[in-house]
Amino acid sequence: MQLTKEQAAEKRAVADRLLTIKENSYQNMLAMQNADLQEAEETNEESENLFEDGKVDQSINRVEARSSVVEALQHEIRLLANIDEIEPTEEIQLGDIVETDRGLFFVGAASDEFEVNGKKYRGISTESPLYKAMQGKHNGDTVEVNDTTFRIINSY
Repeated sequence: MQLTKEQAAEKRAVADRLLTIKENSYQNMLAMQNADLQEAEETNEESENLFEDGKVDQSINRVEARSSVVEALQHEIRLLANIDEIEPTEEIQLGDIVETDRGLFFVGAASDEFEVNGKKYRGISTESPLYKAMQGKHNGDTVEVNDTTFRIINSY
């Protein structure tokens, strides 16, 4: 399947916007982790009682809890940065824009709704129930997820 210039440009613009969103989230997470580590370090240096020890543990627990989010964001950033390397096919796959009767979706990374060139998109991951239902489908097919039917109008 060959994309038109317009489709390729739209796909790149959507991927770039989602990449920016994910990179910003990643930077925010790193800043929060660094702040928590700094707080734990400072509290640990001043620690004289069990209350202070508990504050250190809380800071460390927050860092550990965020580490899986940081790893997931790193994975999504790598994926989005290399989305152009995926050859387009007739079947819905990673990197596709999918136009349905319920909105526009970009298969790559989960996200809230975002806008590119006046159109609203929602990012979905390859782990989402919607993508799993759409995977391998073609234009004109319908899929059902959680009692909601989606008609695939166009994908590329």
